[in-house]
Amino acid sequence: MLFSWMHQPHIAPFWKLNVSEEEFKAYLERTVKAEHKRVFLCFLDDSPAGYLIAYSIQHDSIKNYYQAETGDLGMHLLIGPRELLNKEHGLMIVRAMTAFLMKKYGSSRIIGEPDIRNRIVIPILKEIGGYVADTILLPHKRAALVIGEKTRFNDYMSNKNVNFIKLPSEDKDLLNEKAGALCENPSPN
Repeated sequence: MLFSWMHQPHIAPFWKLNVSEEEFKAYLERTVKAEHKRVFLCFLDDSPAGYLIAYSIQHDSIKNYYQAETGDLGMHLLIGPRELLNKEHGLMIVRAMTAFLMKKYGSSRIIGEPDIRNRIVIPILKEIGGYVADTILLPHKRAALVIGEKTRFNDYMSNKNVNFIKLPSEDKDLLNEKAGALCENPSPN
């Protein structure tokens, strides 16, 4: 499924993983085994909807592009099925994954660096309280450095009166995994 997603026209230009199956398997194995990363599949109504990578900023070169703070958590999010890449579903998925990561790792800031051409995700990140701190030139793309602060995200959630049917804290199996190296000083909340 992930291999197929990486070859989709709405994903390939951004992720640049439209490679052979052997190369993709090697990439996925490296990613899953990396000490400073955690990989998740996202589901919407029991159907696969996305691929999420949470990573420690302290172990990633992105820390050299902004004023990193202890506990910052990086996020890469791919929305797989093309029909879900729209404002309504995209907002729901991004919002849920942001809440999940903030709760799971106790992070007060989530950092993203979507390609500046991404006309769907960047506006969604801004809507939920993120802000573009800078435009940066990475080796593989020109990116919007987006910082999502927990207080701004919580303000958005309160102002929009957003409630989750199942809060991330209710998923005991996922939340029992220790945060480990992802956040240096995770808060208890």
